[in-house]
Amino acid sequence: MTAATVYNLSELATVLSADGQHPDLVEAIERAAAVSSAHRDLREALLGLNLLRRLTHAGDETPLSDDDMTTIVGSLMTNAIILYARATDTKPIARRKWFGEGKLPTDLRAVHRELMQLRDKEIAHFGKGQPVDGAPLLEEALVLRPSDRDRQLGFLSSRMHNRAALARRAEYLVEMVLALCEEKVSKRHTDIHRLLSKLAEAKDPVMAKLGTMSLPNPRLLAAEASSQRNPAPCESVGNFSGTAVVEIHDGDLAAR
Repeated sequence: MTAATVYNLSELATVLSADGQHPDLVEAIERAAAVSSAHRDLREALLGLNLLRRLTHAGDETPLSDDDMTTIVGSLMTNAIILYARATDTKPIARRKWFGEGKLPTDLRAVHRELMQLRDKEIAHFGKGQPVDGAPLLEEALVLRPSDRDRQLGFLSSRMHNRAALARRAEYLVEMVLALCEEKVSKRHTDIHRLLSKLAEAKDPVMAKLGTMSLPNPRLLAAEASSQRNPAPCESVGNFSGTAVVEIHDGDLAAR
């Protein structure tokens, strides 16, 4: 052993496990590596929350460091993948499914699956996943440093928070799926307007019931006020902030 040599205990555990040798040592290495990796996750989570506090604190004018930018880039990429997956692939809990992979051309289906692989194997659940553009996003190892008396055991972690080519592929995919979603939003909101118009014309009691259901939530009322500041002109369906919104006028509610 030379003074500068660092030895890969994680690799040793893999070899010993495959050979069925020294199970106690394998278990100890794997447990230490697991908690060390979780520690890195928690460290990154705290860095993100610390930065969030700074960015939202009016009196904090501390310039962003390289570490801050790494946190921002990683957070933006992770958030984009989570939101895209939630909108398209994740099994809904409180909303109906609207998207199917078949809506995409063949080349974008591959990008969609790539993002879902990242979501499943590296974001939602810990894992090293598959290489992205020729290199893994995550490299970790528990190591032994014989020459370092104070820190003979260490945990090394290299996490690639972003790959430019992947981000470009993802951006193109999300732009296309967003356009598909906007078409669906407009169609479904128009369907609601058509049905409500028929009910109002027929003086159906459901319109009276709807008249008792004014919006009480102050946060949603604030959102409504914001959406009304620059409404797009339209006879039946307004388009506020890129989302088609059914307009129900007092006259409709009065038709009982």
